[in-house]
Amino acid sequence: MPFTITILQAQNSQLYYSGKFLTSKNKAQNFLKVYNKNSGVYELTDDKGFAIIAAKPYDTLVWNQGKNSHVIAAYEVRELKSILENQTAKKSVENIYSKAYDSLVSKEAKDEFSIEKTKARLSKKSYPYFSEIRKLRRKNDSIYTLKSLSQRTFVLNGSFTTSLDIKSRNAIPGTQNKYVQGRSENGNLIWKGPETNEMFSFGPDISTLGFSGLPYEYDLNGKLTPWIGGLQRAQKYNNNVFKTTVGYNNQLNVNAFIKEGHDEKIRLSFNLGQQKNQTYFIDQFDIANTFKTKLNTNFAGYFLNLTFNYEEDKATNTNRIGLFNRAYQNSLLTPISFSNEQNAFLNNGLQRSYSQYADNPSFLFDQDSKYRYQNRQRQFSLNLVKAWGDFRLNLNQSYENDNIGNWDQYKPSTYGFSSGIFNERIQNNSLYHSNVLGTYTLGDYNFRNTFSLNFILNDRKSDVYNSLVNQKYLYQRTSQDHIFNYNMDIQDYDLEAGFNLGNSFYISNTSLKNSYWLPRTNFYVKFNDIFDWNNYSFKLLGSYTQLSSEPDITRSYASYATTLLNAENYKQYFPVQEVESFRGLSNINTKEWKIGAKLNLGYNISVDGEYFNKENTDDIFPVFENNQLKLKNIADHTYRGYEFNFTYERLRLGYDAYTTHKISFFKYRDIVDRIAPGYQNLAASGFKDIYKTLSEGQVLGVVMGSYFERNAAGQLIIDELGFPKKADGMKIIADPTPDFVMKFNHNFVYKNFSLDINWEWKKGGQLWNGTQAVLDYYGRSENSGEERNIKNYVFEGVHTNGTVSQIPVDFYNPNQNVQENRWSRYGYLGVAENYVQKADYIRINNISLSSDFPINNRKQNLRLTFYVNNIMLWQASKGIDPNQNFYDMDNGRGLDFFNLPSFKTFGCIVSLRF
Repeated sequence: MPFTITILQAQNSQLYYSGKFLTSKNKAQNFLKVYNKNSGVYELTDDKGFAIIAAKPYDTLVWNQGKNSHVIAAYEVRELKSILENQTAKKSVENIYSKAYDSLVSKEAKDEFSIEKTKARLSKKSYPYFSEIRKLRRKNDSIYTLKSLSQRTFVLNGSFTTSLDIKSRNAIPGTQNKYVQGRSENGNLIWKGPETNEMFSFGPDISTLGFSGLPYEYDLNGKLTPWIGGLQRAQKYNNNVFKTTVGYNNQLNVNAFIKEGHDEKIRLSFNLGQQKNQTYFIDQFDIANTFKTKLNTNFAGYFLNLTFNYEEDKATNTNRIGLFNRAYQNSLLTPISFSNEQNAFLNNGLQRSYSQYADNPSFLFDQDSKYRYQNRQRQFSLNLVKAWGDFRLNLNQSYENDNIGNWDQYKPSTYGFSSGIFNERIQNNSLYHSNVLGTYTLGDYNFRNTFSLNFILNDRKSDVYNSLVNQKYLYQRTSQDHIFNYNMDIQDYDLEAGFNLGNSFYISNTSLKNSYWLPRTNFYVKFNDIFDWNNYSFKLLGSYTQLSSEPDITRSYASYATTLLNAENYKQYFPVQEVESFRGLSNINTKEWKIGAKLNLGYNISVDGEYFNKENTDDIFPVFENNQLKLKNIADHTYRGYEFNFTYERLRLGYDAYTTHKISFFKYRDIVDRIAPGYQNLAASGFKDIYKTLSEGQVLGVVMGSYFERNAAGQLIIDELGFPKKADGMKIIADPTPDFVMKFNHNFVYKNFSLDINWEWKKGGQLWNGTQAVLDYYGRSENSGEERNIKNYVFEGVHTNGTVSQIPVDFYNPNQNVQENRWSRYGYLGVAENYVQKADYIRINNISLSSDFPINNRKQNLRLTFYVNNIMLWQASKGIDPNQNFYDMDNGRGLDFFNLPSFKTFGCIVSLRF
């Protein structure tokens, strides 16, 4: 705390406190105001920062506009007499000197060279410290200028960070490991080998089978046959495609700079990095190399920042064509009687799989070239800042060039592409950005006004070429933002307030109509030390903003092609069609307002909350029209909700131990207000027969699918065979939006050790589990394995005439066709309503333990961190992490069709600062 005190004991009724009071920069200042909050009196300091003020024990003194305060202890106050006596030095009696007498008996000595008689003086720009003078320069006959002694220092420092992480998958759906590939024939369960192209796993129990031992191209052990003594027992094959993998990340950062006194004149920084991200699939990884350099300098009052970044990313494969989903799907559907690992190829060079209507993951991942994806990014930027008194100019220019290449391929004999398919997709982006910001400030700390004018120019070009269709798409947009802004800040002892008002223009050559009225405003009011309690404060804030925006022209919408296919035809998914144009669209206009408050209870506890409402009009979505992929202004929707945060900081547990905790609560909804004519129930993502939709009055992205027929009372309608009846058409069956989300952050510190734990609980929301539906259909699910022998089961419901059903059914009757069983009778996806599940979960996002180890008297530092990420503790749904997206699409949450499982990571980070 920037003050010193004189300690003596108070004695009588009128007491005072004395001491030195320093500025926020720990310097003495004349006329610094010191205020007694309890009595209302104040005093001013002298040029040494000393002041005497009337006070009583436990009064509170504040200075520096309330930034500094001190509560007076009983022993710190005393009488004024005692304070003044202590300020006066005590000396012994000395001889009296009389200047008058001395003038009479002595003769004045005249010195014509005395400095008092000189006519020369120093210029105002002279260096003020005489101990560091380098040069004395004569400016004219009577004025001299002193130049400082140059003290330049060259400094070299930096850091090296390396990390190692181990990844393994989280949960996947359970599958049965009892029944082999095959089906029922004439009342018997029969094994059917890969040459029969059988897809179902409704064959006999594997424990009743053995290997023939005869040569067989699909199995080294021979065909399966009913087991008799002397035969080798049939083997259950594990077709898991996931493995535990190890990745690394190395970063070297070097800084070289020159200091002149305490000022940094020039700095040059380099950063070199390499990261290998090993996915959990067989031999699938990506490598990223980075080089970054930055130059900062202060030249004649101009602050200059130059940056160059180069990044290169290479990957064996990406999931652009759904390759990883296809491999994962086929690994789960492969019967336990077939091994994908034995060989990926038949003797004729074609794919070896359990059926020609399925794929072998090892075959899918086999490739001639090492990398099928490459991205090179180069970025140059310049930032220049100059201040002229209260006016400040900031100029920022940047240019980015991206070269992205995908070489997507399925070899001949791949399911859906018997002759094979190949596409070279090349995308080049050229992105220019200019930002000019001018600000002018009036007033001081207590009352400040800032006026600003901001001009932003973006020129973005992108071209995309797909070799399969020999088509090149060209996109270009030039947009301008003109932003006018006024900001006012007020600072007082117990009050802080701010107000902001502005307007902006948005002008674009791809927009149907430019926007010239986009107002924005925000405010805050903060009451400090309420009820005269230290650090008890209340802050109220709010904002209103209007924005206009357009979709990014570098984004690809090709994945929307899934909406053209039924789920059973996933095999035909190979996106090569891009949007025709980004022109001729209205802007996406957004009106957002927020209101919030924050309460600080002392130095440790704070509570804050916020309510927000964001209205989006003319939002843009992709559609297929006339076999072309287009963008359209389709929907208005409102995103609203609120959040609350509770924080307890630095709760002391012991001498060197303390802890911090934060709890956050979120609740939100995004409701569709209007749909353009002709686009009601449009598919936003998914397949043709199960998708997330835009439906007026509903949550954005509710799931549309098939359902069971029910009567007016909600009772299931049972058909004449005793099974629930599937209704015609589709309806909304699920809402992925959670009821609420809670996040918990805990930090524990003991000496040099720090432990962080972050976890969250999501309550509510639903998802459609299409993975479970397809596993059920083919007899590969754990559920179909356990329940296939259930007989004489009566489904609860009524017939169309209203009578209660009492028809017993067998879930799997060997005397019937395999597609009449409980799971296959409704088709590939079954009845979608039957596979809606809760999306609740509790997960640990991160646990990390860190410690610092100073080296060489703290000139260097070694930091060690051990961490684990994404541990799923509990989930309500059966299968993978509910947070995973459909085909890795941003808007695909709520649909699970062989979504890739999430992974947990265990790692260690070592960082050395030198």
